[in-house]
Amino acid sequence: MSGWRKQPIGDLPLYQAKTMAWLPRITQGFTTRRGGISAAPYDQLNLGSHVGDLPASVQANRRRVWTELGFTEAQVVLAEQVHGDRVSVVTEGTGDLPVPGADGLVTSTPNLLLMLFFADCVPVYLVDPTRKVIGLAHAGWRGAAANIAGKTMALMTEEFGCLPSTCFAAIGPSIGGESYEVGAEVADQFRTLPGTRGTSVVTPRNEFTGTYSLNLRQIVFGQLLTAGLPASAIAVCDEDTLRNKRDFFSYRRDGTTGRMAAFLGMKETKAG
Repeated sequence: MSGWRKQPIGDLPLYQAKTMAWLPRITQGFTTRRGGISAAPYDQLNLGSHVGDLPASVQANRRRVWTELGFTEAQVVLAEQVHGDRVSVVTEGTGDLPVPGADGLVTSTPNLLLMLFFADCVPVYLVDPTRKVIGLAHAGWRGAAANIAGKTMALMTEEFGCLPSTCFAAIGPSIGGESYEVGAEVADQFRTLPGTRGTSVVTPRNEFTGTYSLNLRQIVFGQLLTAGLPASAIAVCDEDTLRNKRDFFSYRRDGTTGRMAAFLGMKETKAG
């Protein structure tokens, strides 16, 4: 699992990044599809409200996650996730109302739980334990092409004075390079992308159909290195959401399906 581990919180099955597991007051992880009440094809722990599942089931599933993590709905911050590169600084919870137009969230406010939803795209976690700042981003191929990972780190630096060299990052469960098939129009956007030249992020897949394999995780990893983070501070999960049907939803595999959640929070330091 290369930098990640299965580590349940209460009765909730989760994946967690080892690079961040030791950080005080940091709550982080990635849900699986198990442990909820949604019926097929959203079984079981679907957390996406936009996929056709019963709203009552989604709300019950979300409430279970928030409660197990020690947060309330009023402390949760969601993003609209439009497959763009906009990163927003947030200072208060949004509940079920996502931040418009955002695919990344950054905060220095304690007791907020940043939460984004996934079914193949790459979740990117950033923590500065010195400045006490956290960031969470959603990187599909459009977000990766626009370097949303690097832009999230840059916003943390600009707004809060974070130093990338002292930050920790994690790349969560997502579709693997061997599973992610794209056409030439997508592949071409990554051939000359800064930080990817000379790498194998794009490889030929089928010469008859003109398709390619695209390694989003490797792209995001390179962008975090370019942003100034040490390689040793970046935990990359090698779980493939398309191949691991037991644990994960996958839009590429199933089409109509549920969503997992990436979450990142920072509890307030107790006085005394």
